[in-house]
Amino acid sequence: MRLALAILFLSTPAFALTQPNGTAIPSSAGCNGGTPTGLGATFACQCTAAGVCNIGASCPGGSSTCDDGKHGTCETTMWHAPNDNSCIPSLLSGLDPVADAKTTPETFHPTCALTFTVVTRGGARFGSVFGWYNVTGAAPQPGDLHPMLDCNAAAGASVLLDVRNDPAYKGGDIGFFLVTPEDHASAGSCAGGDCCATIPRFAGGVGYAYYSQRAFNPDGGGAAPYIHLLTYLSKLASRKFYFAWEDTFKTTSADFTNPVMSVDGVECGGAGVACDTGQKGVCGGGVTTCDGGTLKCTPLGGGAPERCDGLDNDCNGVVDDGAVCDNPLEVCVNGECVGRCTLGQEFACSPDTACDPMRGVCIDASCEGVSCPPDQVCHGGVCGTACDGIVCPHGIRCRNGACVDPCAGVSCGGGQVCVGGLCLPGCSACGGVTCSAPLSCDASTGACIDPSCPNGCPAGQYCDAGACKDACDGAVCPPKHECVMGQCVPSSTPTGNGGSAGSGGGGAGSGSGGNGVGPNPAAGGNPGCGCAAPSRQRGGTTGAFLVVIVFGVGARRLRFTMRE
Repeated sequence: MRLALAILFLSTPAFALTQPNGTAIPSSAGCNGGTPTGLGATFACQCTAAGVCNIGASCPGGSSTCDDGKHGTCETTMWHAPNDNSCIPSLLSGLDPVADAKTTPETFHPTCALTFTVVTRGGARFGSVFGWYNVTGAAPQPGDLHPMLDCNAAAGASVLLDVRNDPAYKGGDIGFFLVTPEDHASAGSCAGGDCCATIPRFAGGVGYAYYSQRAFNPDGGGAAPYIHLLTYLSKLASRKFYFAWEDTFKTTSADFTNPVMSVDGVECGGAGVACDTGQKGVCGGGVTTCDGGTLKCTPLGGGAPERCDGLDNDCNGVVDDGAVCDNPLEVCVNGECVGRCTLGQEFACSPDTACDPMRGVCIDASCEGVSCPPDQVCHGGVCGTACDGIVCPHGIRCRNGACVDPCAGVSCGGGQVCVGGLCLPGCSACGGVTCSAPLSCDASTGACIDPSCPNGCPAGQYCDAGACKDACDGAVCPPKHECVMGQCVPSSTPTGNGGSAGSGGGGAGSGSGGNGVGPNPAAGGNPGCGCAAPSRQRGGTTGAFLVVIVFGVGARRLRFTMRE
């Protein structure tokens, strides 16, 4: 709670966040004794050098220039316009208390040692306790509230804690809390006249606890509990957050400086999960990473000139469009360069297909004259995706008609693990991948494992609730492929004539999802396949295979983060 201050306010801007009662948060800057107050002023004094604040001097009317407030490198800069409020600057840049305010993330992953610091207690009357708790899915009990800064910690006080080595840490994500000594019967007053909060007092029914997980806050309830914490990602330091609290029940104050804490070394939860970047083709597959504490989707690869490999290399939404084969007598079909069927009997089509004279490729006879959208192909006269009808083995996903394991053949350095084709820091490393339930981190390897199978599972199997199951169960591989040891591999049993190229706006290389490609086997050609198999154009099998495993990731959770 703030002590009584003489406060002046500018006109209220448009706020994105409001309390359940409609109060906009955080409030505009105020003034106390000729000095601006509020979050903007607080952040303006968080600088790389001590004793510096980026707050400009007042600018009387008629001034031709005003102090720009830039006295150092700080989170925020506040400065005056001519003839504005002499105490409260009207201009601001950098960390914005309004635009940058968030109520998320609500949980954090402690992969690095944490430094807790009191930035300010503002005008708070309450001596609150700040600390952390294990995230379990339920409101924490008093016994799982672990204080870091007590009621006597003044501005500038800090403490270092390696949560990962704390016996109280249960693994996984953590949340943060603020415990106050507020009297339940007299809002804004200290219970029993004692303004120092402690966990034992709270356990005895004195005061309130507010959490980074807003749903557990005691006021408001339901779908819209009161907001007591705003989070800000530092613009000066990586893995640093500011926690701006309001400390009264059904808070009537809104400047969120009661108190402000900073925490260095926190990573957001959720790193190491496959994601969709929103881009097309190979640019669409990504893996979540923590960048300065913010979760983002990092692409597994960027755009490149189109080549005949069954992938959309240039990320324009069309597979193999304009891909040219080295041999002018060949054409790109489903990621492979094959002889043009217009060249005669040597490359004649199988009986159930027809030669498309415009493209020089064999197509499903029922697809003659059928035009499909760029991201679809024709099967049996019907347009569909390249992966229609394909069910890949456990932990693997279909991409452009092929079932691929993006980490196959990828070797990572010490302390790293392969995630979606990328080598990322292991789960035990600072800034490493996150293990999602039911998996836990194996500190010795940095990999996420299922502890319900302590001895692991044989190759080609996976752990499910303590039992090893065949990864091929339920799998439907692309045509001319079979599931062996959890992988879709070319079938050892011939299945008849080669199939046809896809028909549609995506071109012959749009990936038929399993139709055989290439010349008629009766004419001595290879039956082909619907996977992104190496072609004669590619620079070696290994390089081509790596292209497939690096970019063959869809928008999904990776194998080690979720059971399927």
